[in-house]
Amino acid sequence: MVKNNYFLLLLYCLVFYYGCAANNNEIKQIKSELEDDLEKSESMIDLANAEFSVKPAQVISKPFDEKDAYNFTDQLTKYLSIDEFLATVNKDFFLATEFGKPKSLASVSLNMLDANELLGLGDNVEKASLVMPKFKPSVLHFWDGTSSDANYKVDKDTEELEYNHFVLAAAKPIRSIDFDVQFKHAISKPYRLDSARTRVKVGNDWIEMKSNANGEVKLSYPKALAEKLSEVQGFYKDGRALRKSGSSSYSISSAENIAWLKKVLPIYEETISLIDQQKLKRAQEVKAYLKSKLPEKPAKDTQMEFAKYYFSGPVDHLMVYVKNDKPQNITKKVNVKLLKEIDVIGKEGYFVAEDVARGLKGIVDINGNWIIKPIYNDIDAMGGEKFGVMEGRIRSPRKLDAKNKKFIDLLP
Repeated sequence: MVKNNYFLLLLYCLVFYYGCAANNNEIKQIKSELEDDLEKSESMIDLANAEFSVKPAQVISKPFDEKDAYNFTDQLTKYLSIDEFLATVNKDFFLATEFGKPKSLASVSLNMLDANELLGLGDNVEKASLVMPKFKPSVLHFWDGTSSDANYKVDKDTEELEYNHFVLAAAKPIRSIDFDVQFKHAISKPYRLDSARTRVKVGNDWIEMKSNANGEVKLSYPKALAEKLSEVQGFYKDGRALRKSGSSSYSISSAENIAWLKKVLPIYEETISLIDQQKLKRAQEVKAYLKSKLPEKPAKDTQMEFAKYYFSGPVDHLMVYVKNDKPQNITKKVNVKLLKEIDVIGKEGYFVAEDVARGLKGIVDINGNWIIKPIYNDIDAMGGEKFGVMEGRIRSPRKLDAKNKKFIDLLP
């Protein structure tokens, strides 16, 4: 009987101990959250009071000289629509080929900086990698008029770039390749603001140019547009783009919400003090106390977003780029014509081919059959069935006799 009483007493102590520990942890968590709310409220009040005194991080000391080319930049942002991009990319690209039996290889490389330029990203390769379209080969077209499925799959074990470099196996020489183009970026539309038109409507929202003094431009726009603004550019009166030296953005609460926060601050401070004095020991007590003391919160806190851009001189007008509501994720087919290199592809339908394993070259026909076996160090196509043939260290001009599958020396 005594043992049972001791056991029940021990069980009660354990329950009481862990219950107190759990309650202490909960109280500490509530206190921490109150302190965070207190700090955020103080910051929002301070920011609202200091909103019109925010200054540029970089101050340009020298006076603006409109004749100084260093005040301007030629790096204009250019956003292309999908159709414009496809029209630009539908041009010749370099094709390096290796032909042999029974398979041929085509290596296609789309130049990274060219693609950056098409998308208006300059040389910012890091940014470009986030928005580049993906090119996936779909159909191979051969010189004999036939075609086949590319059957291209990304090899995860190679360092090959997924979007712009492909090594394709083919049964015969390739004339062109169809690509499916997967766009991952959101198209941006430009809006213009100037002294005569300081406000512009975007959907159901407005962008407004609030100030334009000494190259410091302040834009205001609803919070709904915060994530849609993609670029802001300042221009001088002759259309030249000004250099931007810095920018900042911040959010201002509504006057109603600031007034509510000022009433709330002393209540937060008093609640934290009561927790420290252990006059409020349980989470339920803290919640009940706050419910009885806090005034009703405004139904809607209509925050305004502001951004400041600092240019190197007076701004005549601004171009603000705003992203579409929905990102474009469209696949379209592009036919990329491949350049014919004279030393690789002959006009008469005979091609320089390489035995990759041996590093020697020969000639194949349009079906990939050997006309001249790969026994030469190098072969250059010269046109008119003439080739510059290098055997050992000696190079000499020769004519192809395709019927008898041999070269004829052109030098006596």
